[in-house]
Amino acid sequence: MALIQISVLVTAFIFYRVITSLLRERRFKAFATQHGCAEPEDVTEPWYQRHKRLQRVLAIKKSGEDIIDDIIGSDFRDSNTAQRRAFEGSKTILTIEPANLQAVLATQFKDFETGHIRYQQLSPILGRSIFTSDGAFWEHSRALFRPQFARDNINDLESTDRAASALIEALGPTDASGWTPDGDMLPLFFNFTLDTASEFLFGESVDSQTLAMKAKVQQNSEAYDVEKAGSAGMQATSEQFRDDLVIVGDHILTRIRMQSLYWVGDSLRFRKAIRSAKRFTECVYLNHIASESECSLTVFLIRYFVQRAIDAAKLDKVDGEKANLLAKLATQSQDREELRDQTLAILFAGRDTTASLLGFCFVRLALHPDILKKLRGTLLTDFVPGKPVTFAQLKSCRYLQHFLNEVLRLHPTVPLNARVAARDTTLPVGGGKDQSEPVAVRKGETIGYSVYLMHRRKDLWGEDASEFKPERWEQRIPAWQFLPFNGGPRICLGQQFALTEASYVLVRLLREFDSIEPVDRAQMLRFKKGLGLTMWPGDGVKVRLHKA
Repeated sequence: MALIQISVLVTAFIFYRVITSLLRERRFKAFATQHGCAEPEDVTEPWYQRHKRLQRVLAIKKSGEDIIDDIIGSDFRDSNTAQRRAFEGSKTILTIEPANLQAVLATQFKDFETGHIRYQQLSPILGRSIFTSDGAFWEHSRALFRPQFARDNINDLESTDRAASALIEALGPTDASGWTPDGDMLPLFFNFTLDTASEFLFGESVDSQTLAMKAKVQQNSEAYDVEKAGSAGMQATSEQFRDDLVIVGDHILTRIRMQSLYWVGDSLRFRKAIRSAKRFTECVYLNHIASESECSLTVFLIRYFVQRAIDAAKLDKVDGEKANLLAKLATQSQDREELRDQTLAILFAGRDTTASLLGFCFVRLALHPDILKKLRGTLLTDFVPGKPVTFAQLKSCRYLQHFLNEVLRLHPTVPLNARVAARDTTLPVGGGKDQSEPVAVRKGETIGYSVYLMHRRKDLWGEDASEFKPERWEQRIPAWQFLPFNGGPRICLGQQFALTEASYVLVRLLREFDSIEPVDRAQMLRFKKGLGLTMWPGDGVKVRLHKA
């Protein structure tokens, strides 16, 4: 009797699911018809070939293929909006159409969200933070952070100047002919941004650039003690930190590509890299030799910074003008876990994006001596050596801003992104043979977009779209075809912070050096991408600089 009852219940459940699915599909088709929608081009391979694409993605490092240009880019050869089914059956609508991105990010903002799957994909490294949340918690997070990124809080360039001076010193002494040693500037940029981001967040720099230089001297010294290899100085070289983030980025990309099967992208190596990356940040700040058990995320953020910020807030000791971001956040929220995740997410984002931007800036300067000469001439005219550089000067230097915009156009630091439909909705264009009709989007479907590919469309940017030409910015560029910092309500809060830091470094270094040469020009011309949560020069920034 019991078996019969179970059989009836199972049959009823299956029947219920089938009926509700059919009704949902019927409603959606009626919705699509009502809005005059048409299907976009379907670029899905036959079911028996879908695994080949996944294999290509997972074998990127071995094959040498470029995941954006060679794989994702192939979906847009015949159209700017397409649909594709993943091997596990989920559907993604892909677009590089400005009108669609304007709808997703702004005019129909409430129809789309980052989604629960994104949280699951990114939470191992970003936690529950502004980057992984929607709805009320995201609005709460945005409200917490917005005042801290106001102009008045980012135009104090003292800490940026100190970090820039350390960066110049880290380039090493020049030889008799005025050239610095051949070296990779990318680790120096990561140290620079870690130092400025930590000062902005916690009120104190981790001084990773200085500690890295000390560690290098220590290594080269006859008196170097191997027992001290685990010291803060050695950890602060950030080399291991950078390597760990590459591993994390690789796995995060896999988790994203696997859609709802994100957990397949997990591994012991991934978890170890996350722990190591967090431990690096913790240890360099605590500035003492600590065992793994001593040096945990709890010690660093909860027991030290978060607790200190909460105590200051309780005692009303937060100076409104000089308080760091965490201290100000603690006056509005004293949830330790929230403060931990939020500040750690901002730390990673602040470090990676600006360092990546600087990396591509110096790749372009090394490859384009004519542009270097013009930019340097402009900076020497607008920023007199010996006089302080101001926020207003940086913003008003037109050719400097044109140069940065062109770097961000061809090398956006976040080249791939996605949203999930929060309800049945539409995209303005992309359907039908001429791609001019609206596209219906089911609740739960993913919209994948690439500003990298959109920024290189010849119909938007001209036949010279692939060429590096800062002068193109002398003309007005439509807003929604250029989205290096996203757009709409979720536009990057740190946009001006990143641009100000990058601008300041360019001014400081180009006043000091008049020529930049690639160590290996052929290698640099490959423009290999390092791709994780952000995009950076995959072969580093291996150059030599000539003292002016």
